[in-house]
This record gives sequence, structure tokens and C-alpha cells, in this order.
Amino acid sequence: MQTPHRDRCKYRIASLCIALIILSASVVFSVSGLNAHYYVYDNATGYHAAVEIEDCESYEFIQPGVLGEKIPLQVSNITLYKSTGSNATFEDKGRSISFEKGNYTAAYDAELKNKDFQVILSSPYNVTLYLPQGYDVKNPLLGMVSTGGIVSTIEDGDNETITIEWTKKMFCEARFYDAFQVEILTIFGTFWIALVAVFLVPYLMTRKKKE
Repeated sequence: MQTPHRDRCKYRIASLCIALIILSASVVFSVSGLNAHYYVYDNATGYHAAVEIEDCESYEFIQPGVLGEKIPLQVSNITLYKSTGSNATFEDKGRSISFEKGNYTAAYDAELKNKDFQVILSSPYNVTLYLPQGYDVKNPLLGMVSTGGIVSTIEDGDNETITIEWTKKMFCEARFYDAFQVEILTIFGTFWIALVAVFLVPYLMTRKKKE
């Protein structure tokens, strides 16, 4: 029997949190900039974020609006980690959290709509987006990556995942797609090519006979 999808998502989040603790323990805040990591769920309905915070006593959850303005982002499963990897206490204020001033990593989950990832940050960050197996951005007719994004492929046995990296950006966007969308595009393209051939070939033959 297949594992329920919700359970698989919870397992994925738990695994990411464990990896995040290990990552946080080795983080060294430097002049090269802070890092923000975003892991898209297997079903592409949301993502898990891990955002470094330096010398702050609060963190606001925001997202870009229609005009690029900052608007509140609804998040869940908020966790705050110290640079040692241990949990830190914080006060949840709904759209932001407050804590003792210092260096941390804020982890949380957020909803993702229409396979369109967008993030806006309060200062320049090194941003990395991780797409799970089965998703891609390389087809320009279906996907896009905002300026400065570097796309690479990670192969782990039979699994092939995509990562997109931006350096010192305050806004990043990536629209990705799955295999079904590629199939639909192929069918649509084939239909129009066939349709053009049906009308164009007789026209060309008729024109040639007249000449």
C-alpha cells in the first residue's frame, strides 16, 4: 500500500529539519552574505525554507505583491535555530517572530501556487532553490528563472534534481513545470504543425502549378 501523500510530506519536512540543524551548526556568518534555502515539496504545493538571520531580534515573513511590494506571508511550522544547531525560543506574532538579539536560522513552511516560486527579502541574500525529482525550468516555453539564477542538475543514483542559485539578490523567481506539462505542450505543438501542413502544402502545390 502506498504511503499517504500527507505523511510523505511530513517525513520530508522532518528530514529537512534534521539536515538544517547540521547545516546551522557549521554556518559561519561572513561578509559574503547570508544564505536562504528553499526546498519545494514533492507535490509542489509548498516549500520548506531555511533563512539565516544575523544580528537581529525579529524576523518578518513577507512575500512580493502584484506590484512587487512587500506583503505578509502566511507560514506554518516555524522553528528558530541558534548557530550551534539547538532550538531557540521566540515569540510568534502572527506575521513575524521576535527573539533575543543574535544570529539564527529561521525555518518555516509556506504555500506555493501554480509552480511559481517568488521570494522577496529585506536585504541581499544568496538564495538556493531545490526542485524535487520530476520538475524542471529549462524549457523557455514552460519555465523561467529571474535574472542571475544559475541552474544546475544534481544526480543521486536514479534521482535527478534541479537547483537554482542566485547571489546577493533581494528578489528571486522561478517558474517550473512537470513532465505532464511537457507532454501537453508536445501534443499542442504537434497539432498546430499538422494543421499548418494540411493548409500550407495544398496552397504551395497549387501555387507551383500556376507558375
